[in-house]
Amino acid sequence: MLDFRPLRLEDLPKLRPFFNYSRSRICDTTPGTTVIWRDMYQTEYAVYGSSLYFKVVYPGLGETFTLPLGGGRPEHYRQIAAYCCRRSMPIAFYPVPKDELELLQSFFPNSAAIPNRDTFDYLYRAEDLKYFRGKKLSGQRNHVNKFLKTYGNWSFRTIQKEDLPRVQAFLDRYAAGRDKAVASFHEDIAKTREVLENYRTYDFLGGMLLVEGEIVGFSLNEIIGDTLFTHIEKADRDYEGCYQMLVAQAAQEFAHEGVAFINREDDAGDPGLRTSKLSYHPVTLLEKYTITVEEPCALL
Repeated sequence: MLDFRPLRLEDLPKLRPFFNYSRSRICDTTPGTTVIWRDMYQTEYAVYGSSLYFKVVYPGLGETFTLPLGGGRPEHYRQIAAYCCRRSMPIAFYPVPKDELELLQSFFPNSAAIPNRDTFDYLYRAEDLKYFRGKKLSGQRNHVNKFLKTYGNWSFRTIQKEDLPRVQAFLDRYAAGRDKAVASFHEDIAKTREVLENYRTYDFLGGMLLVEGEIVGFSLNEIIGDTLFTHIEKADRDYEGCYQMLVAQAAQEFAHEGVAFINREDDAGDPGLRTSKLSYHPVTLLEKYTITVEEPCALL
């Protein structure tokens, strides 16, 4: 029987091994995304058998289940159906990767699948983002060259414990220069501070870009399987080409042998962000679906 409890930061170390069972390259099945957004989505978890289950509350969807980590799908589906049947609530799964749709809908034959373009993740070849080779990435390469010509005294290095106060000071300046009313922006800033304050617990791969010894950008990443996930990326746009330089340097530093792809997450439906992410020419967009099942008890 599933027994859900609120997800806390201190739960991360004991739950981390389950994420190695992820069957997808979507960002939602990584420790970073799950824990960073736990408060906004009221994330709860349950460990049953050899599997980890998450239940979240998404706007417009209500209580929703992500696809469990570990174990086998038929048993996962039976456990979730039983949980929902006991509570007389419909089943909703989100996000469901495209390659999981057939198996899920064969178990729930009367389910409905709805894609949400705003949540699709952008997946890139790691080699493309390292060097921006080829005609299609000439625009990004030009930005890097402009940065190199303009800022001769620059460096990129991994974030060490002693660097964290300076990175936090940069984040404060970054946040003060923006006035965004959306709740997700403020949650993003708050959770970025949490990551920096609990750097060992999150265990991210962090890198910072400096000009004349001053931080002008940083990124926080993690690796699951063959994919590097860029969860947090902040840069000072007053430095021309800063973002492109940060993207390339982080890819070169962290996408080592065995890492073939880089996931730069979704665009949240923001037109400017969508244009930016498309300009890096993803190899594919990772589709995500919502699956709803109205009568869970009929499946038991």
